[in-house]
Amino acid sequence: MTASTLLRSSRRASGVTQGALAARSHISQPNVSSIESGKRIPTVETLERLLRQMGHRLIAVSASGVDATETAERIATATSHASALRAFLDFSDSLARATDIDRILLTASEPPTTADHFWDAALAALVDHRLSVASSPKPAWINSPLRTLASPLSSHLGDYDLAPDIANVPEEFLRRNVLLERATLESV
Repeated sequence: MTASTLLRSSRRASGVTQGALAARSHISQPNVSSIESGKRIPTVETLERLLRQMGHRLIAVSASGVDATETAERIATATSHASALRAFLDFSDSLARATDIDRILLTASEPPTTADHFWDAALAALVDHRLSVASSPKPAWINSPLRTLASPLSSHLGDYDLAPDIANVPEEFLRRNVLLERATLESV
């Protein structure tokens, strides 16, 4: 995860504006904006100071795969449905392979919106599903009403795909009206 992604997602999760963060940290708002946009790379000391002002800490842990925040950003910037699906499946694979503690770390921070309600709900469903299977604690962000679709929707994988078989959709996906079959979540 880049410093810009870390700062932006931490600030948004804390509900703090750039202006408020700038005032708290004594770093100008344009500098905060430059860091969040990736135009400026902060020192570790500066990043830690900014994060502390939002009640976060910078902690180094071994990387075991892509996390929810990186996945949401990959989906948001995907140039095709296939590349968005690939990012989603990479995250699914990361969660399936991860140890208990790594699984928690990969899902702890609420990811930013992808600007697509389907993918936002699908990310919450995936985290709920993978952590349920592992009997791991779940982050609160997965229960946000914004991460549930108003009506059932399937990911359109191609012109010739069949409608998902509801019997093969995990419960965590059904609760959010995301119609993705269990087999879709398996690594290929």
